[in-house]
Amino acid sequence: IFWRVHVQDPAVERAKLRRLPFGALRKNHGVRECVGLKAEHHFLENWGVLLFVGVAGVVLALLGILAFDPLPWEAWMAFAITVLTLASLIKGTLPTEVSILAGVTALLAFFIITPQEALVGFSSTGVATVVVLFMMAEGVQRTSVLRPLLRFMLGKPTSMVEAQLRLWVPAAMISAFLSNTPVVAMLMPFVMTWSRSIGIPASKLLMPMNFAVMLGGTCTLLGTSTNMVVVGLASTYKVLDPKTGQPLSFSIFGITPLGVPYAAVGLIYLFIATRFILKVNRGAVDNVIRNPREYTVAVMVTENAPIIGETILQAGLRGLEGLFLVEITRADGECLNAPGPDTRIKAGDIMLFAGQVETVTELYRLQGLVPATAESRKIKLERHKRRLVELVVSPSSVLVGMTVKESRFRTRFKAAIIAVHRHGEHVKEKMGDIVLRSGDVLLVETGEDFMRDFQKDPNFALASEVSGSQPPLEDKLHKFIAATLVLTMIGVATAGVVSLLTAALLCVFGMLVTQCMTLANAGSAVNISVILTIALSFGISKGLEVTGAAAQLADFIVQVFDFSTVGLLFGIYLGTALLTSVITNNAAVALMFPIVADPVTGIIVTQGLNPYAALYTMTLAASAAFATPIGYQTNLMVHGPGGYKFTDWVKFGLPMQCVLCVVGVFLAVAIYP
Repeated sequence: IFWRVHVQDPAVERAKLRRLPFGALRKNHGVRECVGLKAEHHFLENWGVLLFVGVAGVVLALLGILAFDPLPWEAWMAFAITVLTLASLIKGTLPTEVSILAGVTALLAFFIITPQEALVGFSSTGVATVVVLFMMAEGVQRTSVLRPLLRFMLGKPTSMVEAQLRLWVPAAMISAFLSNTPVVAMLMPFVMTWSRSIGIPASKLLMPMNFAVMLGGTCTLLGTSTNMVVVGLASTYKVLDPKTGQPLSFSIFGITPLGVPYAAVGLIYLFIATRFILKVNRGAVDNVIRNPREYTVAVMVTENAPIIGETILQAGLRGLEGLFLVEITRADGECLNAPGPDTRIKAGDIMLFAGQVETVTELYRLQGLVPATAESRKIKLERHKRRLVELVVSPSSVLVGMTVKESRFRTRFKAAIIAVHRHGEHVKEKMGDIVLRSGDVLLVETGEDFMRDFQKDPNFALASEVSGSQPPLEDKLHKFIAATLVLTMIGVATAGVVSLLTAALLCVFGMLVTQCMTLANAGSAVNISVILTIALSFGISKGLEVTGAAAQLADFIVQVFDFSTVGLLFGIYLGTALLTSVITNNAAVALMFPIVADPVTGIIVTQGLNPYAALYTMTLAASAAFATPIGYQTNLMVHGPGGYKFTDWVKFGLPMQCVLCVVGVFLAVAIYP
């Protein structure tokens, strides 16, 4: 024991030395030893990424020597930049959009792509559609139009399996008839709130939900735009049915016999693998909660609240992360300290919660709960026009030394203090008797003009609006308007009367005109990081396309499997799936289609493949972008909110891709012999 305590382990000492700053190491151990230690440190920290780069480099070198036709140096440089971009995404040190921006910049610097090609994503209708759908989803959320439906559909599950069943199966069914992107855009904000209310991490729900939506999109031709791209290319290339000699005909449900069992197997995988493979991550909100500012907030249950008669557990007020129900005061004065989960909620109840501002905000948005302070009720504003703002009292403020009541805060600033946070603790005194001090953080309820009028007021060292704190509209008229606009958008886009982008723009414009949301609501709803990532990923795709690198890779994969019908379908699936993991799914289909279905050189003609089996296999594979976040735009939409890393997609999505590859190919052979 003495020896273990007093003798230093050389390995431990060396590990400590590796973590020292470069200057300190150089001073005490010399330049040579310092460089060696730092190189060793970086190798140990990044060995996984270095292994990936090394293996990818060796594989590409062997392909160039043994398999590929001669390629220009630009193609090899595009391969190298793509590998390094993927390595950066795997490491996860830089934000996703920064890693992809670095890759696009490198392609520009080596003149592999032009500035127009680098920025092609910003002129893409797909990217523009995502922007507008973010706004549309905000309008849906602001009017609470989906709240009753989702409240019924999602409910209050008591287990992980029940929560998964309630979410993924309906999501897959809806996406069979609607484009994947708006389905994810509409569901995501509700699922984020719902996950916290039932105590299940969002990371356990968002990625599988996204995959369920993608699987549902393969069940009909309406599910995703890629399905329609395949149909359009088949018409352009005049692919013929060998039995009739006539052009192929694709009905809306033509892919259904293949897509439904394919999706069913995928859903079974999700139920099993989520429990064992997908780990709990902290999303953007969870990361903030780790460094909390805790408040005590009282809310009152209104007469028409939908949670009246429910237990605390059924109402979803028990499992909110970062929020604790301290007590309930009944309308008759009865006080229930630390109420149990089976306590029934009554009209007029005043609930005292202790928690962080991010979860307090969710309380503020719940229908039927309003701040219980008398000052809040005196604010002459409609509830949906209010929001929460955090204020830090400055040392020179006239408020210092005054009680809240003496400060006449509501009259002076047109805002009501609903909670006070002081030096890491919540203040428990009666609100009117709290003596304000320098550095106090005030959580106030106010109107939309407060930030304009008082953001630079010398009484406050800092003023910051709490994101997403504006309560939704609850009147039936705006719900009806929003529902009508969304259903009309879906109907006209599905019928092909106008494009999805046009329909979504008209929907958003209608929501703005009818005041379902404000222009500020629409602007703040757009996730800039997601849009940048999606738009910039087109630049990476262009680098592989214009140099011939992507086509060469796809052609090689198909040739490797040219030994039987099953082998050829495996080649088609793997080639398309590999491409769709690093470039857009529509681009992957466009590259693979001439290899598969060219009227003269395509493998359908040369190898006598059933054209339906070949094209439907390619369609399934194009939607199988499960292994990387950059393969599909909805992957990127859930990547940040779920707190996922690049490796999470590989660990969870790659086995799913392998399972579905086998299932899809054998189903195609069986259904379309």
